[in-house]
Amino acid sequence: MHSLILRNATTADIPQLTTLEKASFTTDRISRRSFSHFIRKAHCTMVVAHEDERLAGYALVLYRSGTQLARLYSIAVSDEFRGRGVARQLLGEVERLAAEQLCIFMRLEVRVDNEPAISLYKKLRYRSIGTVEGYYEDGGDALQMEKTLSPTKLGKVPTQRYQQTTDFTCGPASLMMAMHKVDPDYEMSIEEEIQIWREATTIFMTSGHGGCSGFGLALSAWRRGFKAHLYVNQTSVPFINSVRDPQKKVVIEQVHHHFVKQLEQTDVDIRYQPLSLSQLDEYLAKGAVLVSLISMWRLTRDKAPHWVLVAGADQDCVSITDPERDIESWQTEMDFKDVPVSRQEFIKMASFGRERMTSTLVIYRQ
Repeated sequence: MHSLILRNATTADIPQLTTLEKASFTTDRISRRSFSHFIRKAHCTMVVAHEDERLAGYALVLYRSGTQLARLYSIAVSDEFRGRGVARQLLGEVERLAAEQLCIFMRLEVRVDNEPAISLYKKLRYRSIGTVEGYYEDGGDALQMEKTLSPTKLGKVPTQRYQQTTDFTCGPASLMMAMHKVDPDYEMSIEEEIQIWREATTIFMTSGHGGCSGFGLALSAWRRGFKAHLYVNQTSVPFINSVRDPQKKVVIEQVHHHFVKQLEQTDVDIRYQPLSLSQLDEYLAKGAVLVSLISMWRLTRDKAPHWVLVAGADQDCVSITDPERDIESWQTEMDFKDVPVSRQEFIKMASFGRERMTSTLVIYRQ
């Protein structure tokens, strides 16, 4: 009998992988087509364990582009190899490979009634970070777990993520998460999300709906009793170049100037300069949280402006929570909550358009 061999999966493994998948799971199976996609095209790592040309098991880890986050999407071990530590070896290998890609965390979901798997994960220093009701196709609940792959000082208090309910309310959703992070008694709701959008809308989208600038969001935060500092690197009207219609440009200008006049009657501190990483660290150390404008290009290759929450940072990474609602079939909330992004990547991400506009809203209570 030969020793177990671990290697990256190839298309030649697909027949055995499909057979193992059918034997291991009654629902939520990975199809032959999906195995082919993961092996050929996806941003992932798939490791297989072989002995005497027999497939002993596999582990599939997915990565979210632009981040330092890895997620164990699936792991399976053949019945004839159970009890020989195959799962432990597979996990060790994919964790090593994820760490080589500078991933900070490995996250996973596991059925709440799968006690052997949960026990193994705990032995390997995974910790519980939440549950998802009805996660599996048969209605079963999932336990969410996480392991730190490299030393980090990112915050350990999980963010309560709010998923935006429309395509154009990422700003209100992010602001609500920020205000809840600062004040846990603040309640997030669809009604509040839409109300903030109505207060803070400043731009036209192609579909006709408006999105929010930092000026409108700052006013909304101030009206709810929060202190706010707004950092913008331009004095021009935000997003004015995002539309071509002259009439729409006039509306954008009028709304923006009205926001500015209203802000002059508040104690919101507006600074026409980009927020530096050192300033970001200082604010976070004082208990503040940030709402930052980013370009989705770094995450999804979409050039749309987008707002996210920033609630933690260390010497290597910035932690963001994304309210995005367009989640791919293979993604879960864990791919969008408290996600580590390298500091260098965040700087590239946190600007929008040809003008490289930056806008960051600091929220705190005195």
